[in-house]
Amino acid sequence: MGERGQALIESIVAAAVAAVIVAAVLGGAIAANAHFGADPAQSALSAAAAREMTVARNLVKYQGATLQPVTLQTTVPLADGSPLPATLQLRSAPLPNGGVQVTIFASALWRNSARTLSVTGSVLAPAPLPGTSLALPGLAPAPTGAP
Repeated sequence: MGERGQALIESIVAAAVAAVIVAAVLGGAIAANAHFGADPAQSALSAAAAREMTVARNLVKYQGATLQPVTLQTTVPLADGSPLPATLQLRSAPLPNGGVQVTIFASALWRNSARTLSVTGSVLAPAPLPGTSLALPGLAPAPTGAP
């Protein structure tokens, strides 16, 4: 075998070694991303709790009542579109200033690990329904034809 054949073999071996090193580094990076990256189940629970919080706060704000505690079994969509069975709980409590505090608890079991979170919001005072015109006592309407 000549120098050319030996150089070719050395080049092939060097390329193979480089490919193994690159594969090991990429494999480690992918594993680290799966372990330390964003948790799809936690993200899905957070999005579901935020949606429910918006609805609950609007009910309290526009209806002005304390909501009854409720527990709901549902599914929330993961980023890949698959459903994640989850439990959502709603609790509300009156505040000393007359407002209402609403808390949403969300929990799910994903990959044999429990995921839980809670979101809390408050409504300090009820509001009129959108589009409602209010007539405040003691205020007289402006006279017509006034300059």
